[in-house]
Amino acid sequence: MRIFWIAGEPSGDVQAASLVQAIQKVHPKTVHSGWGGVHMQKEGVELRFNLPANPIMGFVEVVLKARVIREQFRQVKLDIAVFEPDVLILVDFPGFNLRIAQWAKVQGMKVVYFIPPKVWAWKQGRLKKLTASTDLILSILPFEESWYAAKGHELHYVGNPLAEDYAGKTGYAPDSKEIVLLPGSRNQEIQRLLPVFYELAVTLPAYRFKVVRAASVVASWPNLSVPENIEVIDAPLLEVATSACFALTCSGTASLEIALLGIPQAVVYKANPISLAIARRFVKVPFFSLPNLILDREAVPELLQEQVSVSALKALINERGEDQLDQYRLLDAMLGAQTLEQDAVGLISELVLSSR
Repeated sequence: MRIFWIAGEPSGDVQAASLVQAIQKVHPKTVHSGWGGVHMQKEGVELRFNLPANPIMGFVEVVLKARVIREQFRQVKLDIAVFEPDVLILVDFPGFNLRIAQWAKVQGMKVVYFIPPKVWAWKQGRLKKLTASTDLILSILPFEESWYAAKGHELHYVGNPLAEDYAGKTGYAPDSKEIVLLPGSRNQEIQRLLPVFYELAVTLPAYRFKVVRAASVVASWPNLSVPENIEVIDAPLLEVATSACFALTCSGTASLEIALLGIPQAVVYKANPISLAIARRFVKVPFFSLPNLILDREAVPELLQEQVSVSALKALINERGEDQLDQYRLLDAMLGAQTLEQDAVGLISELVLSSR
């Protein structure tokens, strides 16, 4: 089996790597190529381009990088055509991958979308385009299966790789004075959140702060003066968050990881004001963090834009948020016991075999 992958962000790189690993356990002779990152490469994917190293997010940012994106479309189509895959697996990154799915379908390729666009949140018009240009849609969010079914479309919940990876692990130490800071994996996020985090640390000298720095942003990390009680660490979250009493987490996959480790948290986000204003006109959900979206309630506090202030963050740290722990147990139950190896790999194999 020959698989071409496209994962355009650091979180997609991690999720794709989990699926690559699951496929290799069942089909060890599979040949993998694609656009992705270091995690996929470690699992044996021959990278044609490291797309997650420079992710582009936000309406304004996409417009400014339009020429670069057009060239990327041209190059990835060429790479796919040369590789001649049995199946194309697209991972998240909808602004890019939906267009590739449409093109690939016209070429007669089998297309799998792993972690589809969040059409339930905004731009539901993409649903028709998504289902028409894919053969199989695989989700890691349990509520998506029933949402798609209600719209008359098929989607398979195949378990969440993070739930597998973090099963039985904890990073919570209620009596510690250690706080984990996760400013994100995109340059735009980090530039807006890191100064606030550093200012906060100065006002709380009794606490130790650990900043988790993603490998994709080491080269572009802001040149700021680091407070004495902050340590910037280039390591996976599992190695860093071992004895924390609280976490401040940028919106995204990290909020679910912190929840699975049982650490109380606040989820924060600061975006380009114009991009956010446009998004607010279209987004149809009341939450932006994964724990709250999955549970459909405000299990963890969310702070947006001007709400992300030193005073607000200090108040949340002082409260400690231990009431979140019961919500985390519900979250574990909702994610269930499905695994990629049991569910996703079988569905992909059936799709490939049906075309031979």
